[in-house]
Amino acid sequence: MNTCCLVDRVSRPPQVRFEGESQTTTFTLAITEPSREGKPYTVYAGCIAWGRAAEACALLNAADVVALQGKLTWQRRTGKCGTEHSVLVVNVREVAVLDAAAVEVPA
Repeated sequence: MNTCCLVDRVSRPPQVRFEGESQTTTFTLAITEPSREGKPYTVYAGCIAWGRAAEACALLNAADVVALQGKLTWQRRTGKCGTEHSVLVVNVREVAVLDAAAVEVPA
């Protein structure tokens, strides 16, 4: 069964697109992992959501800590050079904010 669960920070604000009446939201999850030497490194996982999941993901902010559940899928993209290539992305089914990014309110 193709299921993945990820927990970490949203790297930048999500991008929302509408195609007809269908909403698509894309964002990147920055997953920090320790290396064998103990130094942390970051893996960036592309995420895409449709429908109700896209509506929930559209409310995310950069630096929010989220838990998401979905499946891994291949997505075809056309690069800036015009060549087509495949990218592994997470097809998000559910998302929950665990810790919202702290936003300073001016006094």
